[in-house]
Amino acid sequence: MLGPYLEELLGARRQAGIHDCCTLPANWAIACGRPDPMQRWRGTYLTDEEAERMIGDAGDLALLFEVGMDDAGIREVSEPECGDIGVVELRGHQAGAIFTGRRWAFVPATRGLGFVSLDPGAVLRLWRP
Repeated sequence: MLGPYLEELLGARRQAGIHDCCTLPANWAIACGRPDPMQRWRGTYLTDEEAERMIGDAGDLALLFEVGMDDAGIREVSEPECGDIGVVELRGHQAGAIFTGRRWAFVPATRGLGFVSLDPGAVLRLWRP
């Protein structure tokens, strides 16, 4: 299920509030049959500046995800499995991502979908939809 989900996004263009580091994992949770973890913020930001303000108001991205995942009843876990949602550290920035079993899928600043291998220490928080 994850493979086809990500394959559909290969040609996607990054767009704040539509396809970004918050909506990618939230949309995956919805595809897994869970409530929308981004429900309280969806439609409230359409620019990077508005997204940064939203994240800053929460404290950081990991705290924003904590609230959203709690709202959606998605439990936090400690060891990643394929399909898990995480907040990861990439080049000094937090990003929402999905674990593929080998790498993390995320939305880079320059294109619609990227994949990266990370040390376990770069995974800040982890949830299982």
